[in-house]
Order: sequence, then C-alpha cells, then structure tokens
Amino acid sequence: MAVLFFWAVGAYNRLVRLRSAVVQAFVDLDEQLVRQLVWLQGSLPEAVREHPAGEVSSEPPDEALSAWWRLRAAADQFGAVLARARAQPIALEPIASLVMAHEAVRDAWATVLTAAVPRDAVPSPERLQERWMRLLHQSMPLRARHNEAVSAYNAAIRQFPASLIGWLFRFQPAGLASRLAEGKA
Repeated sequence: MAVLFFWAVGAYNRLVRLRSAVVQAFVDLDEQLVRQLVWLQGSLPEAVREHPAGEVSSEPPDEALSAWWRLRAAADQFGAVLARARAQPIALEPIASLVMAHEAVRDAWATVLTAAVPRDAVPSPERLQERWMRLLHQSMPLRARHNEAVSAYNAAIRQFPASLIGWLFRFQPAGLASRLAEGKA
C-alpha cells in the first residue's frame, strides 16, 4: 500500500511539473507575441491608430485605408484572444483561438503590404516585411519549446497508469501553438 501511495504522489508531482513547464513556456511565448502586437499597432497610420474603433466614417474608405482597418481589427482581436490565452494557457480552446487570430493578423498584414503601402514609402514594404519576419522568427524557438512541453504533458496524462491520477485530479490536455510563428507572410 505504501508503494502505491508513493507512486501516486510521484506521478501527481510529475504531472504538476509538466503542467508548470507548459505554463512557463507559454509565458515566454506570450512575451514575444506581445512584441509582435505592439509592433503591429505601432505600424498603423496615425489616422487609424487614434480613431475610435467603433466609429464609422460617412465616406467610403479607399482600398488602402480598408486594409489598414482590417489590420487594426485583426490586431485588436489578437490582443483580446492573447489575453484570454494568458489567463488559460493550458486550455485547448483559447490556444486554438490564438492560433486562428494570429493567422488573421498575418493575412491582414500581407494585405496591407500589397494594397496599402506604396513601393516608394519609407520604410519600404520590403523593410516592413523584413522586420515582421524577424519578429516571427524570434518566436519560433519559443513556439517549439511550448509545443514540446505540451506534447510531453499531453503524453503523460494519457499514459497508463498516470492517466488514472490525471483523471482523478482533472488534468486536461493542453493546446499546441503549432502555427503561431510560421514564417508566412
């Protein structure tokens, strides 16, 4: 009976350590994602950045301005989803939402570069894209570390007999941040 008790305590402690590793890896990734968000928000034209988000203009916006507004909306959504994921770094749904919101930001950014930034702008679209890619690449090792921690944790809570401890103490599977930092434009 004593052996079973000490095994259970050891298994529980291992699951707690693995869950803590997932949370710590997300904290590091979160810091880099906030940098991306701040940089995007700083890249917005002043008219878009300072204009209240809920106000609608009476005149139809041109294609370039619409692209900037889509980027702002995507960045605002990404910020809200990031805050939710920060509050629940282990839960599957907030991490999946974070991945989708990041994809929306990447798509909106690509649209801005093609439709809203003139070729002769300072900084040029190429320089802006270069900086964006640098930010994405800086987060790649953090994303990989997070995904490794999640994979180890998820494997541990599925592994018998530790899965019994996981079930008893309600350890839930964690979500992968698998596509958060891929180098897509």
